[in-house]
Amino acid sequence: MTSSRRAKNETGSLSGREAAFQAVRAALSGERFVSETLGQLRGQQRLAGQEAALAMEIALGAVRHALTIEHVLGVVARYDQRRVKPALRAILLSAGFQIIWMDRIPEFAAVNEAVEQARRHVGGRAPGMVNAILRNLTRAIDQRRVPWQRLGPRQVRVNWDEACSFKSDVLPTAENKDGRVAHLAAATGERVARYRTLVERFDEQRAEAIAWAAQAIPVTVLHRNTLRIDSGVFQTRVRETFGDQGEWTPDAVFLPAAANVVDTALFREGWVYVQDMTARAAALLLDARRGENLLDFCAAPGGKAIVLAQQIGDRGEVLACDASPDRIKRIRDNARRLRLTNIRAHLTRTSNASDDDLAREFDAALVDVPCSNTGVIARRPEARLGLTAEKLESLVGLQAALLRRAAVAVRPGGRLVYSTCSIEPRENERVVESFLAENSEWKQVIARLTLPEWGARLSDWHDGGFAALLVRS
Repeated sequence: MTSSRRAKNETGSLSGREAAFQAVRAALSGERFVSETLGQLRGQQRLAGQEAALAMEIALGAVRHALTIEHVLGVVARYDQRRVKPALRAILLSAGFQIIWMDRIPEFAAVNEAVEQARRHVGGRAPGMVNAILRNLTRAIDQRRVPWQRLGPRQVRVNWDEACSFKSDVLPTAENKDGRVAHLAAATGERVARYRTLVERFDEQRAEAIAWAAQAIPVTVLHRNTLRIDSGVFQTRVRETFGDQGEWTPDAVFLPAAANVVDTALFREGWVYVQDMTARAAALLLDARRGENLLDFCAAPGGKAIVLAQQIGDRGEVLACDASPDRIKRIRDNARRLRLTNIRAHLTRTSNASDDDLAREFDAALVDVPCSNTGVIARRPEARLGLTAEKLESLVGLQAALLRRAAVAVRPGGRLVYSTCSIEPRENERVVESFLAENSEWKQVIARLTLPEWGARLSDWHDGGFAALLVRS
């Protein structure tokens, strides 16, 4: 089969590896998230089924472990990211991820496809360069799977208890504190300066836990729709659908990321919805009460609005706002699927014009603001590559403005939750502190920082984030 046929079959659909290449290239250039590129290809009916799943696994893995892969390539071959074209970088990262992390894929298959991609997309001497770099990588590997040993310079950790073992050191040796920082930064795919900041902010042990969680594959958490299915039926249906893959609580099940949730009757019929425990905790902090009128600012895709809607019952309403028509559609689709008639999606205006829907007073409001995503890097690995001081500062200005706008809509005596999926003090505690300093009628009741966590069990997983409950006197 020719290289063009490998990239695209007779129907015009893309192979999983070709789609992954396109997604990684777009993510590295800052154009789009991996999920956005692959979603667009699925919408164009150019990607489906097992090829779509393969593309998502490769693309997210390549971006998630980009800095680790490039560190290893720099040790075993003549590789300098600064001298590599973006397309070539995407090809090498995708192949490097397959070789080190995906042991079910033969090494020769990953190398051969990468060489063909270099021929199609770059040309010149690129195919020979890719072949040489990746052959050096495969020759440097001793065993693709061995038990993982913490701080081992010849091991690249690939899951909770396993590693890919090399014949010689590929990571810095951890002989002292600086060595541990260098080793763990390279091992977890973090920049050294950023890792050092985590150590200074939290301590060595917690910094290491945060960094490992950021490079892990996140767990999918399914919650039951409490208005449509009771706990016993929920657990029975989940077992029928997923077998023994999950770990249960009475109202939720933790599933591996590979579990196909969207195509199940459970999901289609609106009996369940997906939400991480940290995001859920932020919504529960508002303590929504039956019959209340609530405002969910920046609501898409609607997970927190769903929690609030189940709490207030059919006599109240959640006004779920967002500034994007596409995101508003996602809120409506989720509410319709779950048959939640007390959620009303509202497109907020971007101008300074008055907005009648926000002019009335609400019993309580939740504002989950756009942020750096440093608490959910495992889900959005692109966030790690694009985090700069300038971007953080621009986000802080937007966050403060959104908090002020939501607060104005809350009645005296009402409640407000400010939340992020960040672990940065600049976006969390300091935004709230500045708001309280300017608005004496508001008091903070609770502030909660949750650090991302990964463990041997599925139920050990949760995202990182921040939430603060404020009350208007």
